[in-house]
Amino acid sequence: MTDSESRVNVELMGKTFTVKGDADPQYMAQVASYVNSKIHEMQRLTSGDNTKMLLLTALNIADELFQAKRGVQVSPDEAQQIERRTQALLRMLETGLVGQYTKPELG
Repeated sequence: MTDSESRVNVELMGKTFTVKGDADPQYMAQVASYVNSKIHEMQRLTSGDNTKMLLLTALNIADELFQAKRGVQVSPDEAQQIERRTQALLRMLETGLVGQYTKPELG
């Protein structure tokens, strides 16, 4: 470990991990807490398959990153619409209905 590296213990999915990096330990803990909250969101939306849940979590965080890089701001109404569509897609993935998707009515 170099002089500029810090270590911080974080909890993700009920397990403790030691994260090391050049960033401030408080910042690293904040990032881990954010990831953990996103994991918990996906756990509520998916059924017990941890691999699928973690992949969806990664995709959601990546989407947030791409949106932020593009400077896209989403209104609360748009966020709710995205949430409804995401939940519909998750239900289709869980029941194997992908490919038979019909767009939900907006409103």
